[in-house]
Amino acid sequence: MAQKNYTKRILFIGMPDMALSCLSKLVKNKINIVGIIPPPKNDSTNNLLTSTAEKLGLKVFQYNNSLKDSDFLEEIKSLNADIGVVASFNQKIPKELLTLTKDGFINLHPSLLPNYRGANPYSHVIINGEKESAITLHFMDENFDTGDIISQYRFKIDENETMGTLFMRTNDMCASMLYEALDYYETHKLPRKPQPKGDKYKKAYALSFENHNVFIDWNKTAEEIERFIRALNPFIGAFTRYKDTIIRINSANVIKKHHNNKAGTICDANKSLKIACGKDILEIESVQFGAYFITTGQDLVNRVEFKKGDCFGNK
Repeated sequence: MAQKNYTKRILFIGMPDMALSCLSKLVKNKINIVGIIPPPKNDSTNNLLTSTAEKLGLKVFQYNNSLKDSDFLEEIKSLNADIGVVASFNQKIPKELLTLTKDGFINLHPSLLPNYRGANPYSHVIINGEKESAITLHFMDENFDTGDIISQYRFKIDENETMGTLFMRTNDMCASMLYEALDYYETHKLPRKPQPKGDKYKKAYALSFENHNVFIDWNKTAEEIERFIRALNPFIGAFTRYKDTIIRINSANVIKKHHNNKAGTICDANKSLKIACGKDILEIESVQFGAYFITTGQDLVNRVEFKKGDCFGNK
């Protein structure tokens, strides 16, 4: 089959890893990318996307202070792009930039919009025990993830899904969805379906040390805590405190067993580390103790003198 000759002028914005997956797919299929906007220069991923784009012979447009810089906007305007695409980005796209392409901007979001608008859908669908998630391609407006929907693809969440596995799976899905949309866009107008109004939908707020929401609440059930641990593994991490040390728990197993212990206390530190939860027990499988030491829960109890009744918690 002969390769299509794509003429629509595409402006590409993104950051790794989603951007790299999408860019590879688009370049392989000869989509006409006229410019790349990477993350800010002070972002650790800037060089990776910039160097990749330059090796592919694509023009990169850097900006010094903000996406509103007048010289930068004039450069983008001169591209005469038909549409802009966004594949993961850590800044809000300002109105001044959104208006510089003929048909606006489209964005890839890894959730079933309008649910899980926000910074981290990957974690929240796991935390909430969702059985399925989705990727959504939508037009952009001045708010986050509220623009008209172009297409959606649903998929099942695996029983042992982590933030990392979900991240990698959706990157490949997003690349295919974006290419299919741009292939269609070459000769058609993209469909658009307005999202429902209101804020009653599930949110996907950021999880971070700065937001003080990455610590385990031992009053929750063992199943809820195990999901929380998977939902933050590996990019963020689920943490707890033991005496004066912050511990990161990477994986754990649920033991369905009634107990009369206070939530957060060690109920067994013999062959493995078992911690009482609001309901049932959590057996620690993989843990980071201190800044550099990563090991199994079984190895940890051989190295640290844990005692039954010792307490884990946030204070």
